[in-house]
Amino acid sequence: MRFTIEQYDKAIKALEAAKTQLDPDGDECRCCGDSGHQAWECGHNPLLAMAICEGIAKASEELHAHLHYLAGHVTVMGHRTGPASVIVPAADE
Repeated sequence: MRFTIEQYDKAIKALEAAKTQLDPDGDECRCCGDSGHQAWECGHNPLLAMAICEGIAKASEELHAHLHYLAGHVTVMGHRTGPASVIVPAADE
């Protein structure tokens, strides 16, 4: 995705505004002017979007690794591990 100069300018302006409200001050949000929150929790703060995306990426990596384990694709010393590696003997009839 390519961003425009206007998008960069808007993000930089929001970051500069948020930077002036690092501590709770009870005033309106410096990013958007709303009185219901502070700059660090504002949806217009690009750092909040980045933090949310980092959290999603980390959770996705952990889920991916766990799914590999469940599917038996994780090996230890050449042997598959996880629930998929269990071999259930056939019932004798």
